[in-house]
Amino acid sequence: MLDVLLVTRACTEHYPPTVNQANLLAGRGLSVGILDLSQAGVIPAVDPVVRRWRSHSAWNPKLEAPRSLFRRCADFWSFLRACRRIIDRERPKVILAYDIHGCAFVSPSRAAYQTVYHFHEFSEVEPDMSIGSRWALRKAHRQSPNADLVVCADAIRAALFQKEARLSAMPLVVMNCTRRMEQVPSSPLRQQLAEMGWSAGLVVCYLGSVGRNQGLVASAQSMRYWPPDSVFVLVGPCSRSLEETIRSHACAAGAGSRIFFLGARPHREALALTAGADLGLALIGPSGDTKNVLYSAGAVNKRFEYMALGVPQVTNIGTGVTELMERTGCGICVDIKSPDQIGTAVAELLRNNELRVAMTRNARRWHLAEFYYERQFAPVLSWIEASVNGKR
Repeated sequence: MLDVLLVTRACTEHYPPTVNQANLLAGRGLSVGILDLSQAGVIPAVDPVVRRWRSHSAWNPKLEAPRSLFRRCADFWSFLRACRRIIDRERPKVILAYDIHGCAFVSPSRAAYQTVYHFHEFSEVEPDMSIGSRWALRKAHRQSPNADLVVCADAIRAALFQKEARLSAMPLVVMNCTRRMEQVPSSPLRQQLAEMGWSAGLVVCYLGSVGRNQGLVASAQSMRYWPPDSVFVLVGPCSRSLEETIRSHACAAGAGSRIFFLGARPHREALALTAGADLGLALIGPSGDTKNVLYSAGAVNKRFEYMALGVPQVTNIGTGVTELMERTGCGICVDIKSPDQIGTAVAELLRNNELRVAMTRNARRWHLAEFYYERQFAPVLSWIEASVNGKR
């Protein structure tokens, strides 16, 4: 019998908050299992005491062509069968399901277990959404009022979701922070850059999966404003085509030799590399007017990872984001569509060592006081422990 089963239709290691939850639950002595998807080359980050079941492999859009309808249907049924089989066999006391593609497979109506629905993302119908995603969205919303607990990553998303899913209570908010760092890790970044032929100046870093909604093309265009001895380092998986696009814009800005793609790294290694940067970019959007992008203050991991590492940041203007930066004093907000604004902000911070030092101090102080995962997840952890121990 399991105390807690985590259900996610993704590779767990791609979602640091899910890894954090599994490890925190296991660290409290609970028996924990995960049903998720496998992915080649991913280094496990979950505590070995956590049991793992893999339904099938995850689709990697950066490396694989879209899967056929037959393959997608086969994957759907494989996950459904695995979910039912594990629930019936392991009889978990609490099931923690993630996002629409996990929540849709876990019915909250069965009295045998308590159900937690945790939405990292705010999903809504979009023109290019697949039939399977539309089904999952409808079912997750329809089932959410019957879940025992609903969790969202941002306060504004929580209020919107309560209204759209017609919940009787406001979801709990657990912001996507990193684990508490008492000390910033030593960084091998400068050494690696020296081995690649660069050894002087300041470093601007982007941490995370490299996509088209992170303002990275505009950031490359903005390099014409940066100090000539500064470099741009991207730490995270990136498709070859997008790398070529970003690099071409850096070349057009006269900075083609000052951009480095370090590729996907295990999460701890990626954090250690980023700790050696002088400035971080956390630009989200533009992506139409989707609520998932507009209301992402608490949902974007890298905002809080930079904070934990004491790395000042340039981030996007947005509801909740601007207030977060003003409150903490650890970054500057800009229009993500404006290479001029991005470049001006980057140049200002790189040339103002006193301001960067102040932002570093502010970032670390706020991380240690509030924005770390143990503190954010504490109410959910207490709720789960009470449910497991029959006190709810």
